[in-house]
Amino acid sequence: MESWLTKFINIIGSSVCHQLPERSLGDKTLIMPVCSRCEGIYVGFFIAAIIIFLLFKKKENELPPLYVLITMIAFVISTIVEGALGFFSIAHTNNVSRFVTGYLAGSAVMVIVFPIFNYQYYKDSITVRIFLKPWQFITFLSINIAFIAIILLDLKFLNYFFFYFSSIFFLFTFYFINLILLLLIPAFSQKALFLFSRYLVLPTIFSLMLTALEIYLSYRFHQFLLKLN
Repeated sequence: MESWLTKFINIIGSSVCHQLPERSLGDKTLIMPVCSRCEGIYVGFFIAAIIIFLLFKKKENELPPLYVLITMIAFVISTIVEGALGFFSIAHTNNVSRFVTGYLAGSAVMVIVFPIFNYQYYKDSITVRIFLKPWQFITFLSINIAFIAIILLDLKFLNYFFFYFSSIFFLFTFYFINLILLLLIPAFSQKALFLFSRYLVLPTIFSLMLTALEIYLSYRFHQFLLKLN
């Protein structure tokens, strides 16, 4: 019998994904609450956020150099191309290709929005590019490749870990994107001097409220579509 936590995670998953078992990572005993592509996007965004916040503590507010930006754009395009190839039956795709390209896209989005967050959030952000030094980009890529490899090992104990943390991955993605949008409002923008400041409290509350509303509306929409079928 499913626990209340498992049911809750699956409900959230069904709100943000079509949730097809055959397109999801996991095994017969535990299938991820979102499809492999969505799982990749949310995990990639979350892991990239941790790496980037640890790498760049000087409040850099400029987009990365052109070669990094082109790579990130290629990462986003990769999941679009992979999805199109599978949808139109041009080439065979599987959960591994869906997860990997999704992960790359999620990490790329984080790279692009991080400087925007710094610019809008901090009062004293500096006009310096992220990944200005090649070793920073190499470190970023290496850690992400390692995470992808570990996840694709499909170890049973890791399946349980990722299932129960999946909700954190996609809730964080929604939260952070909403937070950046709220920081575009002048009343919230360019006030903080450090990351965990009082100026983060109110935008965080509103961002979490928006996240809850978006997930609820998405859940109701999915239920409506199921009734039509």
